[in-house]
Amino acid sequence: MLATVLGLTGGLAAAIIGAWAALRARRPPKSQVELVDVTIAPPSGSASGPRDMSPVLDVKVRNTGGQSAVLKRLVVRVHRAVRCGSMFSGMRLTPYSAMWVGALLPVSATYDAAIPPPEDAGGSRAVIDLSQVVAQGEADRFEVRLGMQPTFDTYVYELDLEIIYDGNDRMMTSPRVAVAFPQHGFVYSADEIRTVISHFLEDTREVREAIDREMTERGLPVPDWESAPPRRRADLPDGLVSVDGNADILSSGAQGIYEVTEAFWDPRRAITGHLRSFERMYRQLVEITVGAAVADEVLTASLPLAEATLAQLPALYAEFRVPTTAEVERVGEPAGTKQPAKLMAEILDRHSESAARASAFEELRSRIRARDEGTFWFLGQLLAEEGRRNSWLAHIGLGTMPNGSSAAELLDEFLRLRSPDDRDSFNVRRDLANRRGSRDAASAAAALGTLLDDQSRALGREHPDTCATRIEVFQFLMEAGDMAAAATVAADIVADQRRTVGPDHRHTFLYRHNLGFCLGEAGDHQGAVDVFTELLGDAMRVLGPDTPNTLDVRHELARWRGRAGDAAGAAAEFAEIVPDRIRIQGPDHPHTLMSRHNLALWTGEAGDSTGAAAAFAELVVDRRRVLGPEHPDTLKSERALAHWREQPGPHSPTVQ
Repeated sequence: MLATVLGLTGGLAAAIIGAWAALRARRPPKSQVELVDVTIAPPSGSASGPRDMSPVLDVKVRNTGGQSAVLKRLVVRVHRAVRCGSMFSGMRLTPYSAMWVGALLPVSATYDAAIPPPEDAGGSRAVIDLSQVVAQGEADRFEVRLGMQPTFDTYVYELDLEIIYDGNDRMMTSPRVAVAFPQHGFVYSADEIRTVISHFLEDTREVREAIDREMTERGLPVPDWESAPPRRRADLPDGLVSVDGNADILSSGAQGIYEVTEAFWDPRRAITGHLRSFERMYRQLVEITVGAAVADEVLTASLPLAEATLAQLPALYAEFRVPTTAEVERVGEPAGTKQPAKLMAEILDRHSESAARASAFEELRSRIRARDEGTFWFLGQLLAEEGRRNSWLAHIGLGTMPNGSSAAELLDEFLRLRSPDDRDSFNVRRDLANRRGSRDAASAAAALGTLLDDQSRALGREHPDTCATRIEVFQFLMEAGDMAAAATVAADIVADQRRTVGPDHRHTFLYRHNLGFCLGEAGDHQGAVDVFTELLGDAMRVLGPDTPNTLDVRHELARWRGRAGDAAGAAAEFAEIVPDRIRIQGPDHPHTLMSRHNLALWTGEAGDSTGAAAAFAELVVDRRRVLGPEHPDTLKSERALAHWREQPGPHSPTVQ
C-alpha cells in the first residue's frame, strides 16, 4: 500500500513545473535581462596624481524581454581567494620581527563593495543595492569597484556576479572573474626567492652570533647550533636581549625593538614552509587565472612568471637541502601533518584499518573546524565547478566505495563553513546527502535536516528549494524507520502543498495520506484515524467514491480504526471495502487481496475466530494461485490461518 502511495511522488516535480509553465504562458511578457559582458577597467587616477589600485568591474547588460526591468541588487560572490607575495614578500621569512618608531599604515578607504581578506573571503558575498531601470530592448552599463583592506601582499580572487532584478527576484549569474589587488605586479622569480632565503640565513647567523656574545658575557656556555640547537625559547636562559629585544637591533646602532620569530628556532623547517607557500600560492594563482572567463591584465601578465617559478621550485628545495612535499610524504609524516589528500585517501580506502580511517576522519574534521587554509583549498578543489563535480566525486570514490558516506559528511561540513548561505553550496550539499542515503538513510536524513535549517534561515521556509529539501528529508526518515520524525515533517509538507498547489490537489492528498500513515506507525493510532477520516471526506468529494486512491484511504482508515481499539468497526468497514475492490480493481488485484486479509483479521479480533479462519483459508488458496506459495504475503496469510485455527480468542493483530 505504502509503495503505491509513494509511487505518486515521481510525478510531483513534473506536475508542478508543468502547471507553472502553463500559468506563465497566460501572463503578459516579462523582462529578460542578459549579461552582455564583464570586463576589468584600468585603475583610476591621473598620471600625475595618486592611482586607486582597486579592481573595477565594468558590467554591461541588455533587456531582451517585453517590458522594462528593474535591477535591484548585485551580489559579488567570492569562490576562492589566495594571499600572494608582493615587493615586501621577503618579510614573510625573517628570524626576528623588527619595528621602528613612526611606521604607521594608512587608514582604509570606503569602497562600493567591501571584499574581505583571502582568509575570510571564500564563500563570502558582498551585496550592493541597485536602482536602475533597463527599458525594453535597451542596454545599460555600470561599474563596481571592489574595495579591500590596505596590504603589503597581493590578494587574488576568483568571483562572479549575481544580478537580481524585478519584483520576483529573478537573477542571472556572470562567468567566473579573476582579479588581483593591488593592481600591480607581484610574482617572485626563483632568483628573488633565493635571495630572500639567503638573507634569512644570514640574519639567522647574526642572531646566533649575538646570542653567543651575550651568553659568553654572562659566563654561560654557548649553544651547539650544529648538533643540538635550541628549538624553543625555554631552551635558553631568561632575560636575553639578543632573543627578546628591547635593545639596539643586533647591536647595529639602529634604535627599535625586535624579538626572534618561530622561524629562528627551526630555519630548515621555515625555509621548507616558505617554499611551500610559494608553491601553493602560485599553483592557485595559475588555476584561478586559467580557469576564469575574465582575468585582469595584472594576472594575465603574471601568469608566465608564476608558471616558470613553479617549474624551478624543485631546484630550490634541493639547493637549500630541505625536503619537498613529495619527499616528506614518502618518509612518513607525523600525525596531524599529513596532506589533506592523503587523509581523504585513507578515509576512502576500503582496505585501510578502521582505526586509521577514524583517525583520518577526525583529523580532517578538526582542520575544517579550524578553517585550515590548505584543507579548505583541497576540499574546494573537489567541488570546484559544477561541470567537474560529478567526475571529481567519482574520482575520490563518493557513492561507489564503502567509506564514501564519511567523505560526504566532511564535504558537507566544509561547505557549511565556507558558504553557509550560498545556493550553489546548498545544491552540492543536497547531492552529497543523497549519495549518503544510498547506504545510510538515517545519516542522509540528518544531513538534509541540517541543510533544511540552513535553507529556511537563508532562503525562507516557503522557498521552492527549501520545500524540495523538506520532501527529501521526509523520504529518508521513512526509509530509516523514524516515523515520529517523518510525521512531523509530513505535517509541514502538507502545509506547503496547501499553500502552493491548493487543498484539493493530488499532491496535497498524497502527503495527507503519508501523514496519517506515519502517525499510525509512530503509535498515534487515533491521530491516524482523525487524519484519514478528514481525508476520506475530501477524497469522496474531489476524486469520487470509485477511484483506487479513495479505496486506499478507506482501507487505511479502517485499519487504523482497528488499531485504535475498534475491531468491530474495522471489520464492518472492510466488509464494505472488499466488494468495492473486487468490482473496481478485480478479485486478483494485490490491494483486493490485502483488504481481504484485513477483513479476516479484524473479523477474528472482533470475536469471530471461526469466521476469521474460514476467510484466511480462502485467501491462502487465492494468494498461492496469484502470488505463488513463497511470496511473503502468502506466507503471512498462512501464519494468520494457523493462528486463528489454533487459538479462537482475540489475539494481537498481524496487519497489512
